[in-house]
This record gives sequence, structure tokens and C-alpha cells, in this order.
Amino acid sequence: MQITNIYTIHGAEPFLIELKRDELIKHLKNKDFLIREIFFSNDSSFKLEHLFKENESSLFSEKKILDLRLNSSITKDNTEKFLDFCKQINSDKTLIISINKVERLTTKKWFKELSNFTEIIEVKKIYPNQFKGWVAQQAKVNLVNLPQETLNLIVEKTQGNCLAAMQEIKFLKALNSSKETSIIESSDYEIFNLSDSILNDDLDTSLKIFKSLKIKKVAEPVVLWFLFRELERLLLIKENPETYFPGPRSYLTNLKKKTSKLELNSIIHLKKELAKLDRDFKMGRTDFWNSSEEIVVKLCSPQFSLERLS
Repeated sequence: MQITNIYTIHGAEPFLIELKRDELIKHLKNKDFLIREIFFSNDSSFKLEHLFKENESSLFSEKKILDLRLNSSITKDNTEKFLDFCKQINSDKTLIISINKVERLTTKKWFKELSNFTEIIEVKKIYPNQFKGWVAQQAKVNLVNLPQETLNLIVEKTQGNCLAAMQEIKFLKALNSSKETSIIESSDYEIFNLSDSILNDDLDTSLKIFKSLKIKKVAEPVVLWFLFRELERLLLIKENPETYFPGPRSYLTNLKKKTSKLELNSIIHLKKELAKLDRDFKMGRTDFWNSSEEIVVKLCSPQFSLERLS
């Protein structure tokens, strides 16, 4: 017997499990399951009894999603209670069980029994020969229309990293959600190339791209996010040269070269400037584009130092 309001999601990659869970939650919200309680098994305060209480009857019960995230196996002592809870779950509750980092999961007795009466969703690994198709599908799901050239660039840039690819898709959606999104229209004037020009100390190209973003009225939070990301990555590599980020090898090489030219305190100072810009912009105290351009100039210039900031 399969209980239709219990879903068990498992797989090899945590991010793909998360994506599938989000997709399922969106579907359930459309069926008026608008309340969600999240339970983390790795939380020291978590006890299965806390989950069991959610099934107690109430005169004013509402449709609710019980989002259980298991990072360890159900113990022998708890197996019977857990399975009984699943079998008796109320119709106004939907249980989503996301299982991660449990070795030999399919051989576990409790999982085998669970498989007999719940919907099991195995999230398959995305192999290199499937990655491009997966990126195209995720862009479609997120209503981002990608030209072939843009799709190829994202695939090359993220090199099989699903999380990084999804970040790029969401970034492009934020840039322009109403038109076909292209980063190839003019290779000198696109934000994807701003990173390369900054890391290569090409001030002229950086300013051209930046001014083009202003003309195109790119959302200010997108520019803030981009600058913060680059500064954060420079800082992380400064603290640990072995830090890895997804993308072409040239990108990581350029990050490391750029980091070697900057003092740690200089990067920290720029992050503070960016935080101040964010605050002042939200309060209407500054000209966003002029202030952010100053940060681009300081970041791009190889001679940038704390003395020049003072």
C-alpha cells in the first residue's frame, strides 16, 4: 500500500536533492499546503517525538508540510515508531523525507519498509554528457530563455557544477527576466566579462562594461551581488590559496594572480566600502553608480593599496 502524502527523496548530490524538494514543495503549495515545519536530524535538539506531535488531532488543523531532513540512519530503537507514524499520518499533513549522507541506504531495513508504502524519488547524478541538457532544462523551468551561445558559455564556465550553473541562471534571470537573456550580444559589454577584465587589471574595459550596465539599467542589487562575490572569493583565496571555485581554469588562475597583488587589509577595506554603499543606497544617501564605479576602479587598479584609500 502506498501512502500518497509521503514522499522520500534520496540521491548522491545534496544540491539536486534540495532542488527536487523545492519543486515538490512548490507543487504542494499550489494544493494549499501553505504551512511548513522543518526538522533537521543533525540538530542536537531534534527528537523524533517532536515530529510525531505534529500528527496529533486538532479542531483547527491546517494543511501542513512536514519537511524532515535526515542526515543519519533511523536507529533500531526508533524504526517501529517512525514507520507507525508514517502509516498513520493525517490527510491534512504531507511528509517529505529528504535523505542525505546515509551509506548503503537501500540496504537499510527501515528504508526497505518505507519503500513499500511511500513514494520514493531517487535523484540521479548528472553525468558530464548530461550536464548541458540539465542546464537547458533548469533555465526553462526558471523561465530564462538562453541562446545557444549563452548556454555553451555557462556549461564551460561551471564545468559540471550544478549549484554554480543554477546560480548563473538565477543571476541572468535577475539581470533581465523579460527578454531573451544573452551574454554574447557584445563580448566587451557584458557583466560576465567584467570579472575577467577586473582580474586582469584592464581598467578601460572594466569601465566600458560597467557604464554599459548602467545604460541598460541593470538592477543595482545585481551589481552589489557581483562585486561582493568577487571580493569574497579574493578574500577566501587570500586566507587559503587552495580554495577552489567552479569555472574555467583561467578564472581561478586569474583570481589567484589578482589576490597576490592585493593586501589582505585592502580587500577587507573594499568589502567595508561595499557594505557602506549597500546601506547608503537603501537609505537614499548616495549616488549608487558613481560610488560603485569608484570601487571597480580601486579593485581593478593593480597599484591599489590602503594608502590610496585614505
